[in-house]
Amino acid sequence: MSGSKGGVEIPPDENSKRAPSTFPLVPLDKRRKLLLFSACLIALILSVSPSLWIWYRTGENRAVSLTNLHRLASAALLYAQDWDECLPRPTELKPNGTWYTWVDPLKPYGAARERLSNPANPLPTNGNSLRHPISSYPVPTCYALNSRYWGTFAVGPFPMDNLEMQAQTVLFVESGPLSTHALRAVPPDHMAAMALLDYGDTLDRVNGFIPYPSTHDGSMAVAAADGHTVVLRVEHYSSADGVHDPLYGRLGADIYNWNGGHPNGEVDRPPRE
Repeated sequence: MSGSKGGVEIPPDENSKRAPSTFPLVPLDKRRKLLLFSACLIALILSVSPSLWIWYRTGENRAVSLTNLHRLASAALLYAQDWDECLPRPTELKPNGTWYTWVDPLKPYGAARERLSNPANPLPTNGNSLRHPISSYPVPTCYALNSRYWGTFAVGPFPMDNLEMQAQTVLFVESGPLSTHALRAVPPDHMAAMALLDYGDTLDRVNGFIPYPSTHDGSMAVAAADGHTVVLRVEHYSSADGVHDPLYGRLGADIYNWNGGHPNGEVDRPPRE
């Protein structure tokens, strides 16, 4: 406040000056629009978050499974180097009544326990173990070894160096508990957890259940006989998916059940689908 008193000019009071507002008031209609926009933005984030989380988990599961398969394939190939290019027998009943599986001989080569569980269709965590649906032996892994490497084309093992198209031949596939659905892992809730640890074909069924379900929305992570890993779209889960050769035929992409879709010595002919 300024003025004069007795002829003396009084300087203005600096504290009485009103500082301009740093945050000017927003008109009421604009505030309502901002509030509505904020509410819509929050609703959008909340609606998208579950999808983003599922997408993140799916990608993480794929990455972990590919790493596990790479380690298993490396272990199998190292084993083959020490055993005349032959892989271990998938399963064998010993004279003492215990079961031997391919997991046992691969452990010294890097098939660690933490690499044996498929994160999208994992081993049971309640203290129970997976078991074979017929022989009832323990199944300590959620990955299956291609059964054709033993007893299919020879009395015993088929040497890896006799396989002409290793990069187009599957070595390991994802398996885990039997599933009621081909395109996702849905273990039946009315029975004990069962699984296979040797791979036959994606058309195989065990009492109507799928032993090698897709754990990635119709896709599957696999390892090929040359050691590389890939996520591929499974070509055949039912007869409705077209003509399929269960012995040699295509698993997906350029990976086949055996030798790029060719009988041994016939790679100059069209592959069997």
